[in-house]
This record gives sequence, structure tokens and C-alpha cells, in this order.
Amino acid sequence: MSRPRVFRDPVHGLIAFAGDDAPLARVLDTRAFQRLRRIRQDGFASLVYPGAEHSRFGHALGAFHVACRVCARLDIPVRIARDVKAAALAHDLGHGPYSHAWEAALGGSSHEEWGARILAEDEELAGALDPELRASLLAMAAGRYRPRYAQRLVSSQLDVDRMDYLLRDAHYTGVGYSAYDLDWLIHALGIRVVRAGDDPFDLVVDYGRGLNALAQFLVGRTYMYAQVYYHKTVRAAEWMFTRVMERFAALAAEGREPGGLPAAARLARGERISVDEYLGLDDVRVAGALDAWTEADDLTLADLARRLTRRRLFKALDLDGEPGKELRPRLAAAAERRLGERAASYWALDGAQRDVVAPGEELYVVGHPQRGTIDLSQLIEELPLGRPIQSWRVICAPELVEDFRPLCAGR
Repeated sequence: MSRPRVFRDPVHGLIAFAGDDAPLARVLDTRAFQRLRRIRQDGFASLVYPGAEHSRFGHALGAFHVACRVCARLDIPVRIARDVKAAALAHDLGHGPYSHAWEAALGGSSHEEWGARILAEDEELAGALDPELRASLLAMAAGRYRPRYAQRLVSSQLDVDRMDYLLRDAHYTGVGYSAYDLDWLIHALGIRVVRAGDDPFDLVVDYGRGLNALAQFLVGRTYMYAQVYYHKTVRAAEWMFTRVMERFAALAAEGREPGGLPAAARLARGERISVDEYLGLDDVRVAGALDAWTEADDLTLADLARRLTRRRLFKALDLDGEPGKELRPRLAAAAERRLGERAASYWALDGAQRDVVAPGEELYVVGHPQRGTIDLSQLIEELPLGRPIQSWRVICAPELVEDFRPLCAGR
């Protein structure tokens, strides 16, 4: 029997790998999981909220803990519960440095695709998992695991990932917008027959018990996007990072990139890198490269890296509604007049949009007094929710502000 392991967590208290769950703790000591300690959960949010230094490792433990609570509440069979808990623990393995900003900067495979590759190809991780569990995790990653309700617990409108990160991010940023009632929301969950066929069961929320807790959860998530994840300064830093990496990628395509991130250079050239190389990419490695690039021979790369590492961030100019098609070329022309051929690296048109409920994702609500079992999208109009986020900004270097401001005002 594996020995129990216990972690003290500021959000959930004690998180234990004990009893049937004890063997899952073996994966925590692999390189793939220890790397998550060196990737911030909220990317550049710490530039605005100094407490937001928490890692994806802590979030993985939190998602596992929530999965344990949900599986116990729903009395899920042991084998399926083990798969759900392990999938919750492993769901973030594929994230790159600075989380979602990395994907925007370099493109290529998504973090979900990298997570599947790590599960399939990393020999150390494979050695810490029994073959049956590993196969289940790959099925989860591909979205083909059954029963469907188990897949929903790992990836849906109301999955254990969201249940943890909203509480965790609220705690570490100090904003409190998403401090929803986790206990009651779990209490309101169920598994019911919602369709015909060979997989009729799905995850549901009881209308009578859980309506207010569900609304609180959805409102909290919307406000966290508006106030934290889409904060104008956070977005400015993300765009600066994107522009740094775009410039690095352009140099790499010409074989002129500076040292520090050889795996990223290969990705920029469209080459396939190994899982082992990818696991060598984390916030620490990229931060070291950014600092070194402040002395790069390429003046644009050096300037952008220097501004980002010293927090000389771009500014944000809010737009009143969606920009017209003529705004982008006008901004490009104004930037070029000021900065010449370097202009494209110093501004961006940022459209931050977020629906309260993402289209195409199902979550069933049962016990509606008039309509019985319905999809969450049919319930939205009854919930006390705010409007979806739809904000547009121009993000630019400070020296472009005066040129851009009249264009933004008269868009």
C-alpha cells in the first residue's frame, strides 16, 4: 500500500492522498508534475495583484480535492471515481510558460494537445500510472471517455477545474468576486438520466437546491474575467509578451534568434519538439531568457524585453463598442509614422469577449417548476446574471498614446 500524503492548502485546508487515492500521489514526484510548481496559475496577473504568485501545482491539488468531494457526494463507482480524480490532477500538465499567454505568443499545439502528448509519451509519468488508468486519462483528454457524466466533471461548464480556480484565484488576488458557495453547489449536484441510448446519464444541478449557488458561481466567473483575467494592465502585459515572442519567432525563422530558448525557436520554425524538450519550458526558464534578451543585438526584441521585465508596460485606450473596419489601418499608419518599420510590435487591438455560458457546452438543470429538465443555456434569462463581457481596447506603447487617442475617440 502506498503511504498517505497530506498537503496543507490555504483554500481547502488539508488535501489528502489516502486509502484508495494514495497510489495517485506517485505522479506528484514526476518531472511533469514538479514543473507545474514553476508555472504561475494566472500568468501576468501578479503585475497587478501582487499576491497572485500561486502555481498550477497548487491548482492541480485543489482540483483533485474538489473531485474527491464531488465523487463522494455522488457516490460514483470506485473505478470511475479514480479516473475522475486522476484526470482532475493531470488536467493542467500541458500548460506552457505564463499559461495562456504562451499559446497566444507561439501558436501551434494547444495546452490540451500537449497534455495528451505528455500522458502518452513521458516514460516517467507512465511508470507512475497503471496502464488501465493511463488509458482512461488519454480517453478523457480526447473527450471520448464514458460515462459522459465523468467527462463532464473534468471538462464542462461546472467542472472541478473551474470550481477550484475561481476560489483559488479569488484568494490569491484578494478580489473576492468569485468566492461562491462551494459546499452548497456540490450538495446540489446529481447524476440523472437525461437522454436515450447507451449512455443516458449526465451531470445535473437541482433547480430547487442549487439555483442561487449556481448563479453565484456563474456571476463570480464573469466578474473574475472582467476584473482580473481581462484587467487592462494584465492584458497589456500579455500583449507585450506576445509581441516579444513574435519578434523572437521572426528572428528564429531567419536563424538569427538569441540564445536561451532553443526549444521555443524550434517551435517558432514549425519543427516538432519532444515532450522532454517541452517539459524544460517553464516561467523560470522564460523569465531568464527575457532578462538576457534585454541585451540582444536586435533592437526591437531588446527594447520590448526591457520594457516587460522592468514593468514599463503598454497603455490601454478603451473603445466605446466594437471598432469599425477602418480603425485598424488608421492605427497602423499612425504607428508607422511614429516608429517606422518596428511599429507592428508596439500596438494591438484587443477584443476581450466572454459569454456567461460558453455556447455549445451543456449543463442540465433538473426540477424546473415549469419545464422539468432543461439545458443551462435555457435557464440563463432567469438567473440574476450580469451582461457578457464585450470590451474593446487599443493597447499600445506610451509614445503612441497621443497619436492613437483621437483615432480611438473618432472611430
